[in-house]
Amino acid sequence: MKVPIIFVLSLCVLFVSSLSAEQKQLTKIQIVSDFIPEDNKADRNIANKIMLTIGEELSPDTSLEFIPASRLRAWKQLKTMPDVCLYNKVKNDERQHSAFFNQYPIMAFPANRLVIYNHPELPQNLTLEDVIQKHKFLIGISAGRSYGKNIDQYITSHPDSFINIAGETSSRRLHKMLFQNKLDAILEYTAVLKDRFKNDPRIDKVRFLSIDEESHAVFGYLACSRSEQGKLNIAAFDKVLKQTSMQDQIIKLHQQVFSEPERSLLISALKAKFNLPLN
Repeated sequence: MKVPIIFVLSLCVLFVSSLSAEQKQLTKIQIVSDFIPEDNKADRNIANKIMLTIGEELSPDTSLEFIPASRLRAWKQLKTMPDVCLYNKVKNDERQHSAFFNQYPIMAFPANRLVIYNHPELPQNLTLEDVIQKHKFLIGISAGRSYGKNIDQYITSHPDSFINIAGETSSRRLHKMLFQNKLDAILEYTAVLKDRFKNDPRIDKVRFLSIDEESHAVFGYLACSRSEQGKLNIAAFDKVLKQTSMQDQIIKLHQQVFSEPERSLLISALKAKFNLPLN
């Protein structure tokens, strides 16, 4: 039986259209962030450097378009739009309900520290319970940021002891408020403050206290909209990140930014995630 030529042509049109749609989907990936990369040489932020390097690997077929937004707004856009990705995000069960996460991390972090200014009397190892119940501290945090499972749970159960600062400059605002003694403490990574204020004499009066018994590394991943577009974006990212050359670049950047003993911890953690030899 002869197949009508109109039917055949229709199938061809549908096939070509589907290919064109997929190619169109992969031409651009929208990255929403509160910290937009500058260029690969000038930008000192390690996560930005890694994203720019990933963009170079995806080019020329796919380009990354960076869109500024606060952390809270970024997550809202990811949940409501089909083509949004975020980067350097902690992967947890709650977030995986609303986003696709990639397999390979782009960063590893040491544990968050309780950062205090002008408090030499406090012991080096504390719990959040200690600083809140015994010392009545008011602690600043960035709205929309995850500080790890244990700390996130404590923040949720003690909301009156924390001040949430939202917006694209929340991190810098928290640092400023700490030095102005408007906050008793903030939660932050050691390397962030040490790098930002390395030429500021006030950094000598800053202490980074351990507040979480877990000393394991925390990983930052890429998260994309839970949609067909998001699946394609995540697949494109993982294709780049599974390359040994890309993994080597990520490890090299961590070696340059972090100092001991955190450097060894993070490098070992990344190599384990990448299934690379630990030696």
